[in-house]
Amino acid sequence: MNRRDEMGMALRDAVPIMVAYFPLSMTYGVLAAAGGLGGGLTIFSSAWIFSGGAQFMLLGMFDSAAAPVTVVTTLLLLSMRHVLYGATLGPYLRDWKESGKWVAAMGLTDEGFAVTSSRAAQGKRLLPSYYITFALAIYGSWVAGTAVGIGLGGFVTDELAGVLSFALPALFIALLAGGERTRSAMVAAGCGAVIATLAGMMNLGGVGLIAGGVAGATLGQQLSRWHQKRAARANDEAA
Repeated sequence: MNRRDEMGMALRDAVPIMVAYFPLSMTYGVLAAAGGLGGGLTIFSSAWIFSGGAQFMLLGMFDSAAAPVTVVTTLLLLSMRHVLYGATLGPYLRDWKESGKWVAAMGLTDEGFAVTSSRAAQGKRLLPSYYITFALAIYGSWVAGTAVGIGLGGFVTDELAGVLSFALPALFIALLAGGERTRSAMVAAGCGAVIATLAGMMNLGGVGLIAGGVAGATLGQQLSRWHQKRAARANDEAA
C-alpha cells in the first residue's frame, strides 16, 4: 500500500479508540474542573501525560492532598508497563529514525499498543505513515475530549460522570474480545485480571497493573511455548 492507503487504514483502526477516548477524557475534564484544577493545567495534563489511569489517579491524589513524592512515585509505578510495551514494539521499529521512535513512544497507550502490536504480530509492517497517523488520531481525541469536558463543567452530574468513566474498562473488554482467543491468550488475560483485581482490593494502586501484566504475559508465553513443543513432538512422532 502507498502512504495514503496506510494513513487511511490507520484512521479506520483508530476510530473505535477515538470514540471511547472522547467521553472518557471528557469525564476527566469535568471532574478536574469540578475539583478546582484550572482549565489550562487540565488540558496540559492530558497533552503531556496522555494516560487515563494516571490522570484519574492524579485527581484522586490531589483531592487527598498526597505528598508530591507519593504522587510522582505512584505515577511512575503505574506507567512502568509502558517499558514492556516499548520493548515489545521496539524490534518492529528498528528501521525508523530516532526522532520517529520518540513520537511513537508518546502515542504508546494501552489501547494503541493492543492494536499496533496485533498488527505487527500478523506480519504487517508498522510504517511511520500508519503508526504516527494512528497515534495522532487517538491523541487528538483525548485532548479534544478533555477540552469539551472543561467547557461542560458543572452541567454534567456526578451520576453521569460515573457512567462515562466506565468507558475505559469497556474499551479493554472490547479489545480483549476482538483479540486472539487461543488458550494461552485467555489464560494470560485471566491471570492478569485476577492479580490486578486482588491488588486493587488491597489498595496497591499501580503495582497491581504491573504485577498482573508481567505475570499474565509470562504465564501466557510459557503456555504457548509448551503447546508449540508438544505440537512439534507430535509431528516428529508422526513422521
